[in-house]
Formats: sequence, C-alpha cells, structure tokens
Amino acid sequence: MVGLLPTMSTNEEEIDMILGMFSDECERCEGTSDSVVVHLPFHFELHVTLPPRGYPEESYPQLHLLSSPNAQLASAFSQEVNRRMRDELPLGIPLLAQLIPLAQSVAEVLKDLKEKAEKERRDEVAEEAHQLQREEQYRRETSIDIWSGEAIVDRRSRFVAHMARVHSIDEVREVVQYLHSIKNIACAAHPTIYAYRFTDANSVLQKDSDDDGESGASVKMMFLLDQLQVDGYIVVVTRWWGGILLGPDRFKHIMEVTKNILLTIPEREREMAASAKRKSAE
Repeated sequence: MVGLLPTMSTNEEEIDMILGMFSDECERCEGTSDSVVVHLPFHFELHVTLPPRGYPEESYPQLHLLSSPNAQLASAFSQEVNRRMRDELPLGIPLLAQLIPLAQSVAEVLKDLKEKAEKERRDEVAEEAHQLQREEQYRRETSIDIWSGEAIVDRRSRFVAHMARVHSIDEVREVVQYLHSIKNIACAAHPTIYAYRFTDANSVLQKDSDDDGESGASVKMMFLLDQLQVDGYIVVVTRWWGGILLGPDRFKHIMEVTKNILLTIPEREREMAASAKRKSAE
C-alpha cells in the first residue's frame, strides 16, 4: 500500500494565499492552520479564524481584536468591522482577501477621527488660553474685571459662566459687548445668557436678564441672584452646542455654573479689598 500524504484543506489554502499576499501585515498563529493575526494601522491587531464548518458558504470568519489604542476605539473598531463585513462581503467565496483591506480601512478611518478630535481639543485649549490673554488685556485697559468659572461638559455641549462687578447699565453693556468680542464665545450657540442685579446711585435696585435664544434660562439665573441677594454683579453663561439635544438638562447645567461662580463672590471681594488696600499703601 502506498502511503498517502495529508491533503491541505481549503481553509489552509486560503490562509497560505493570504500570507503570501499580505506578508508584511499577516502572520500565522502558532499551532493552528486556520488562523492569522493581522497587524493593522493605528496599533490594531486582529485575530481572524476561519470556521472549520460552513465557511464560506454559510459562515463568516470569526474576528477577535487582540490590541487597540484604547477601549473606546476597540469597541468602535469591532462593531464597524463586523457590520461592514456582513453588509459588504458576500458569502459563498473566500473572504480574507477582501476582509483585510476592509479592516485596514476601518482602522484608518478611526485613526483620522481620533487625530481630528485631538486637534479640535488642542485648538480649544489654545483658544481658551488666547481668551485668558484677551481677558487679562481687557482688565488692564478697563476698570471692569471679568472672571470665568469651570466648564461643565455634557454630550459635547459646554457651559461656562462669567461674572463681573457692575454699578450701571452702561457697565452691563460693556461686559456683554466685551464677551461678544471674543471669537470663541461669539461663535457659541448662546454666547451671552445673562442676569444682573445691582443697586444704582439713587439706591434703587436694578435687575434684568436676557435669554440670548435659550428661552427660560435667564429667569432661572435671576432666581439664583435673588435667592443669594446678590448686589452689584452680572453673571453671563455661554453655551456651546455639541450637536445632541440635552432637553431639561441644559437648564440644570446653566443653573449649576451660575451657582458655582456666584459662590466665589466672597472670595473675589476679599481679593479686591486686599488689592485696594495694597494700592492705597503704595
């Protein structure tokens, strides 16, 4: 009887073909003949196994992500590759030659999106730094100081409160106009939602508010000023819209940034008193 050599399965033949076509990107898994590891852009590594039964007539390759830049991108990559594999690759023919370029494409898209998001964040940080510089210059050129609080971010919408001492309607207008002159603020969906409360030279309480298109927001801000019996301040809230409707949560965030900056008034007044004392001693 003549000895028979073991025959190569169709799956093994496809794996060998892929290793030849993508020699720089693919390597065979040790101890297996039906799996490869695919090295993709942006530090993604994908383990691909061809099912022993039903492939490629009835089953797709089994995909397992071995590594990625972070957990969020891992989830996005796995979902997108599996979705596109089932939407774009027809059963009935060997799929690896199409699957690997598809996975490379998904990795490249996610890399571009990540780099774009990082650039946008760097631009935001740079713009915030420029804003602080402009505010500092403004403080040197005018008698009105404007303070900005910490931002609240929810689903890419950002809320920031600004506050200044005011003693007249002219000073209220000056603060609002100055904030509108800052490019990063002027381009917001609602640049200057404000409420003010001060006692004028005739000992008459003056107060008013403006929604700046965010209907109902400034009344809630004024409620806080009244509750805290604020006298001599304007609070302005800027909202940058992130593309997702927040519903009533937007009012919660507007109230929170307003309250947070109002609670700094005692500290601000101590600083102003100390500064005035130093100047008088000079």
